[in-house]
Amino acid sequence: MPIPTPAPIAHIRVIAATDHAQALIADITAHARTVLGDNATYRTHTRPARRTGHLRAYLTVTLVQKGGGPPQ
Repeated sequence: MPIPTPAPIAHIRVIAATDHAQALIADITAHARTVLGDNATYRTHTRPARRTGHLRAYLTVTLVQKGGGPPQ
C-alpha cells in the first residue's frame, strides 16, 4: 500500500511584481522556518501571473516525522 502524503500545514500564495514576489516569499519562508523549525519540509515554486511583469509564488509547508515518514 502506498505511503500517504502528509497534508500541508500551510500553503501561501503571493502575487506581485516578479522581484517583489520573490523577495516576499523568501522572507515568509525564513519566518516560517523560525516558527516551525527543522521538523518541516518547505517547498516553493513560481508560476506566471495574468499581469505582465508579475508572478505567483507559492510556499507549501509540511510537517515531517523525525524518521522521515508522514506524521502519525
